[in-house]
Amino acid sequence: MSDKNTDQADAELLRRYRGGEAQAFDLLVERHQAPLMRFASGILRDSSRAEDVVQEVFLRLLRTGPELGSGASAGPWLFRVCRNLAYDTMKMETRESARRDKLVVEEPLGPGSECEQQEVLSLVQREMLQLPEREREVLWLKVHDGLTYVQIGEVLGVKPGTVGWLVHEAMNRLTARLRLAQAI
Repeated sequence: MSDKNTDQADAELLRRYRGGEAQAFDLLVERHQAPLMRFASGILRDSSRAEDVVQEVFLRLLRTGPELGSGASAGPWLFRVCRNLAYDTMKMETRESARRDKLVVEEPLGPGSECEQQEVLSLVQREMLQLPEREREVLWLKVHDGLTYVQIGEVLGVKPGTVGWLVHEAMNRLTARLRLAQAI
């Protein structure tokens, strides 16, 4: 989903599906399902709920989807719908689920670099959870999903310059927090 050719290919698949070719929709699902699952899982921290969200995203693509010729790309549209559904899901969860989402499983301390790596990874995950929501989102979309600033802007409904600023702020804040924890 990282370039104009992919956006054009998605638009063509959507056009073919709307023209009656069911296999074109299957190709869209194959192309976007894994990145959407990673994104939803990153927000929800629960793969089964993420799977439900991603299924709903594709149902919405079937029902409405982006307008062809509107300039809206299928990929960013899918991520935006996924993001909105994931946050709606989070709002509806119970207090018990919210507490479970906040728990961080810590690895036991022991000799060896693998344990140290796990400890640092656990620390980075904890510190990322402390970032403001918007900064955490842009960092996830940029680093984990490899989206461009323009695509992240489409997902979040902000300008690419704002995305750049948010990534910069998130990295500065995360670096400062890791320094305080003496991880770097």
